[in-house]
Amino acid sequence: MELKQSIGDRLEEIEEADVVVGILTKNVEPTILHVMNVVREGVLQYLSPYNTLIVVSDGFSTDRTAEIAGMFDISPVKKIVVEQMGVPGKGDGIRTVMEIAHQLNSKAIAFVDGDLLSIKGEWIQEMVRPVLYGRTDLVVPFYVRDKFDGVITNNLAYPFTRAYYGSDIRQPIGGEFCISCKLMEILRNHPLFPSDFGIDIFITTVASAERRRIREAMLGLKLHESTTKYADPESSLIPMFRQVVKTMFDLAVYYEEKNKKPIITDIVEVSEYYGPIPLPVNVNKEKMLETVSKRYSEYSDIYNTLLPSDVLRHLKSFLEGDEQLGADHWARIVWYIYKEYSKTYDINLIDALRVMWLARFAAFYNECKDMDFTEAEARIRENAIIFEELQQDILMEA
Repeated sequence: MELKQSIGDRLEEIEEADVVVGILTKNVEPTILHVMNVVREGVLQYLSPYNTLIVVSDGFSTDRTAEIAGMFDISPVKKIVVEQMGVPGKGDGIRTVMEIAHQLNSKAIAFVDGDLLSIKGEWIQEMVRPVLYGRTDLVVPFYVRDKFDGVITNNLAYPFTRAYYGSDIRQPIGGEFCISCKLMEILRNHPLFPSDFGIDIFITTVASAERRRIREAMLGLKLHESTTKYADPESSLIPMFRQVVKTMFDLAVYYEEKNKKPIITDIVEVSEYYGPIPLPVNVNKEKMLETVSKRYSEYSDIYNTLLPSDVLRHLKSFLEGDEQLGADHWARIVWYIYKEYSKTYDINLIDALRVMWLARFAAFYNECKDMDFTEAEARIRENAIIFEELQQDILMEA
C-alpha cells in the first residue's frame, strides 16, 4: 500500500518522527476531541524528549469527526488528519498509520481507538516507553473489564491464542497497542494483513508466532461507546466475530509448521484483586439464545458431519433446555471446526462456530453471574487450560 500523494507531501514537511500515535476514528464526533486532548497531554508529559506525531486516521466518517479533528489545535504537538487508504475497516486505518510511520522512520507506533471514554495520559507512557527503551516489540493492554465485556476474547480469542501459540496474553484483541519498528515491518509486509476488525488479533498473533517480545500494560478501566452495542449481537458482535475468527484461523493455518509443538502452560492461581470495580455490561442473553435456536438448523449438517456423537447429544440436550454448553464441549467444537477450516477455508464453518459461541456465552453467563472479578478470571483461565489439553489430541486425529 503506497501513501497517497497528498499524504506524502505533508510528510515531507515533517521529515521524521520518533513516535507516531495513531487515533483510529469512524463516526466518533462525540468523543474525538476528548481522545485527542488526552493523547496530547500524554505526549507532552511523557514523551517530551521525542519528536512525536499524532495521526488521526479516519475511516470514511459520515459525521463531522474528520472536520473537528482537523480544526482542533493540539500545538505544540504535531498532528495530521488523513482519510485512511483502502476500504472502510480498522485494519486499513492502522495500515495507513503504519505506512506514515514507515516513511517517517519511526521507532515506536501506538494505536488508540477514537471512541474511548476512559483514556488517560498515562496510557501513552505505559504503552510507548517499553518499546522506546528496547524492552519489548509489542505492548498489549490489560484492562479492568466486566466479566461479560470482551465476549469474543474470554471464550475464544484468549484460550485459542494461549493454546496454539503458548502465549498467555489475556486480552489479545484489546484495541490499543504499541509496536516497535521491527515488528511493524513484519506486520506491514505480511501476506495476511487484514483490512477489518481482524487487525487486533492479527497484531497479537503475528507477534506471538514470530516469537517477538510481548508485554502487557496495566491500563485500568476501559470504557468505550461500542460496549453499549453488546446488547444487540445480531448487528454488532456477529459481524465482528466473523472478521476476528477468520483472521485467527487463517493465521493458525499459516503458522502451523511453527507450532507443531505448542507450549503447554500451567494453571496459574489468580491473586486477589484490589483494583477498581468495572462497570457492569448489559448483555441480552435471551436474544443470544434466540439466535442460537433460530440459526442452529442452518448449520446442522456441519455439526452432524464434524462433531463426535457425544458432543451432538450434548447439543441436543442444550437445545431442549436440559444442559449448558460447558467449557469442555465448547473447546472440542472449536478445535473440530478449526481442523476442518484448515483444510477447506469454508467461511460457513466460522458462521457455524458463531452460533455455538453464542450458546457458550449464555452458559458462561450462568457460570459466572454470581462471581466477583477474581473468581471469574480464575474460571476463564481454567477454561483456557481445557483448550490446551484438547488441542493436540483433536488436531492430530486422523
